Amino acid sequence: MNYEINIFHYVDIYKKEWKRIGFVMLIVLFVTIFVGILQPTAYRSTAIILSPKAGGQTGGVGQYLSFLNIGAGSGSDDVVFSMLKSARMRRDINEYFNLKENPKFWWILDTYIVTGGFAVEVKGPDPEMTEKIANFAITNLDKINAELQVTAQRPMAKVLDPAVKGAPMSKNIFKRAIAVTLIVFMVYFLFIFFREYLAQLKSTRKINSI
Repeated sequence: MNYEINIFHYVDIYKKEWKRIGFVMLIVLFVTIFVGILQPTAYRSTAIILSPKAGGQTGGVGQYLSFLNIGAGSGSDDVVFSMLKSARMRRDINEYFNLKENPKFWWILDTYIVTGGFAVEVKGPDPEMTEKIANFAITNLDKINAELQVTAQRPMAKVLDPAVKGAPMSKNIFKRAIAVTLIVFMVYFLFIFFREYLAQLKSTRKINSI
């Protein structure tokens, strides 16, 4: 004899547990909000770089990344992205700003496509440092390019808008708190279900063994 799930039995179980479930969700909600408020603010600085795609393969903008054996367009953008996010670039930034002496300081450099070019975005806890790191990374492209001899074009990247002092990023405290609370609710909901299911299954097996 197999144990069959009785949906009404589980409805009754959840009715008995709703106060505990609600209490746990409220605790998780308030703790998540409290932790989010205590977290330090992160800042973001963004520089905009012109792309060869904006002006074709002829003319000033179209040739600023005339790579050897690489056509203008997304291919050359990918090469610049690789340089910006490379271990070599990270090492140069850490050495230039002497960040090894401040191991608690963190920063993240990212790139993404925008209309007419791409953006270099740096996130970190210090608005002035995010600006400096973003602008240094762009100028440091020429140093890496000189070492690798990728292209004879100087400068390697034409800056449309240099990075400025970092703007504070939204913490999305309430969205995060709601998401975490819903996850906890689902986990607790499933915990109650499987706890009751396994208990009923064990009880059924004992009856069948008699």
